[in-house]
Amino acid sequence: MNITTLKNILTNSEIITDDRLLEAVSQDESSLNPIKPMALIHPHDTLDIQKAVLFCNKHNIPITTRGAGSSLEGNSIPSPNSICIDMSKKNNIISYNENNLTIWSETGVIYDNLNNYLKDYSVFFPPSPGGSGDVATIGGMVSTNASGIYSVKYGGMRDWLLGLEIVSGKGDILKIGNPIRKCTSGYDIKNIICGSEGTLGIITKVLLRLTGLPENRKKNCYLFDTEQDTIACVTDILKYGIDISAIEYIDKNSVNALNKLKNYGLEEKPILFTEIHGFTSSISETDALLNEIVSEHSGTIIDTKSLEDPWEIRHHLTTAIKVANNGLKLKRNDVVVPIDKLPQLVDFIYIRSNQLNRNIYIFGHVGIGIVHVLIPYNSSIDADISIADMLNSEIIEYSIKLEGSISGEHGIGLAHKHRMKLEHGVNLDYMKEIKKVFDPNNILNPDKIFN
Repeated sequence: MNITTLKNILTNSEIITDDRLLEAVSQDESSLNPIKPMALIHPHDTLDIQKAVLFCNKHNIPITTRGAGSSLEGNSIPSPNSICIDMSKKNNIISYNENNLTIWSETGVIYDNLNNYLKDYSVFFPPSPGGSGDVATIGGMVSTNASGIYSVKYGGMRDWLLGLEIVSGKGDILKIGNPIRKCTSGYDIKNIICGSEGTLGIITKVLLRLTGLPENRKKNCYLFDTEQDTIACVTDILKYGIDISAIEYIDKNSVNALNKLKNYGLEEKPILFTEIHGFTSSISETDALLNEIVSEHSGTIIDTKSLEDPWEIRHHLTTAIKVANNGLKLKRNDVVVPIDKLPQLVDFIYIRSNQLNRNIYIFGHVGIGIVHVLIPYNSSIDADISIADMLNSEIIEYSIKLEGSISGEHGIGLAHKHRMKLEHGVNLDYMKEIKKVFDPNNILNPDKIFN
């Protein structure tokens, strides 16, 4: 690749070839091997991105788009011999429509920063990415159809996405969607782009819908005797139609890790963190019903006033597990199953981990059926790697048997693409045909989601 030619084409953009800086964008938060790109571009504007795509098409050079690099499945690891387009500096709020409750944003805007901007208007953008809200970018969240702790009430990115501007793999600038809540005009292209992990287009601008901040919030922490009691309680909370915003599950091993890191002194039993949003008058009624259901499953409320906010406790969880397993690597997944299948999935995970004498940690957004399983292993012992791989594969395959999915929020990236056929069958062939329409020369993240 002739860097001088590229610099002459992109006169307003920053193009970096320094090895040290390329190393910094060679990996994400996954445990997958890093890959250095040939060059890193901080684009000036959409037209420069278009020029870069046209240049790469002509010379058959792969492009990987990157935001904060907080993805967990290798989604933003550069392809071999590629150019990396870093959108993290495209972090401006473009326009806010106070009466229509919509906002145009560049893709590098960080989730927490967006909501800090919006709070002065008493509105917010709900689909929180959980513990990564301080780093996750809006573009990255669209790319993986991200969701998090408030997904029970508010859903994920697709539920709040109204429009996009993208540069397709052909180099076309496409403006997709409208600032309207409902549309039956043609195929819903924006929701094909959402979750496509940079394989169909480079997202440059995003149109989001917003909602009013709740008048009040009530957070609770509940302790249960067994994992089965905890999961059964979740299914009942949802079955009775309680207007709940968040239900987070943390197993006893995870509580143990949190205690070691932060000295919380929590009883080492499974926990549910919940949050209710609404008017003050309705929250107390909802809270009373929630407490009644919890007590029916032998759950008790914990006073966490002397501790951190429940979501701060949850935020420390992955770090706590890493510290508790110092020197070991962690294999992780984010499977999702129908709510009624959660008890079966959790039982299966504990039975198999016990049979394999494997210590594991389970937590997740169980209100929408998402479960994260972290499996520590010694990367210098082949047998240990094999057992961790086997358990991880069995969990994923069992989730698919339960009519679930490989991924509830982290996406496919490099880590799970070999399992896509197992879940999607012949549908995968149709996905590949869609890829050809948007990216006929296969230059956009060519090795992600599928080969």
